[in-house]
Amino acid sequence: MKIYVFDKVLEYSNSQTEIDKLFNEIDSIVLDSKYTFSHLEIDGVEIYDDFYGYFLDNIRNIKEVKVIAKTFKEFSREILNTTAEYLENAIPEIQILSDEFYKSPTEESWRRLADLIEGIKWIMDTFVIVDKSGEIENIVKDYEVWNQYAKDIYSLRELLDDFEDILENEDLVSIGDILSYEIELLFKEILNKLNKLVDREANSSDFS
Repeated sequence: MKIYVFDKVLEYSNSQTEIDKLFNEIDSIVLDSKYTFSHLEIDGVEIYDDFYGYFLDNIRNIKEVKVIAKTFKEFSREILNTTAEYLENAIPEIQILSDEFYKSPTEESWRRLADLIEGIKWIMDTFVIVDKSGEIENIVKDYEVWNQYAKDIYSLRELLDDFEDILENEDLVSIGDILSYEIELLFKEILNKLNKLVDREANSSDFS
């Protein structure tokens, strides 16, 4: 199989024993560049997570791997746009989920709640990556709005800590209340800030 990393073409045999060496070489090349790793395109399929597992499952058939890397500015803008898209999809679902916990949550309700919590953790984790970069003024349109956004993220973190205590007790009414009156409202506030911070219609390659 061939691995395309920037202007380099690496060749590896389709063997599980080569996977660690392959990833180490990709990491080394990207780290030595001014770019940030984004994802892999494997035989035309874009893969964003569990790269090792994908290779293990498909190693015998993989022919071509393209390493997609971006400038940190592009990468950060993509994170913020993805966060906004996630919030837009999640907000209407939160009220539905809240209603289910007020009534009688099913196993599916609990699964979707677990997905929501993972989504919140992803928002917090990616915020830290961008915030600690030291390049905020080059990434967002309004630094003051970013500070307001940061406050919302910290509020979300505190809310999640309280929420996990309630989950341990399986207090269904309180779960419904937090979903409806706190998480949904905070999501709307965060989305409002994000819409002021980035050009949602712009492609990552168009950011100036």
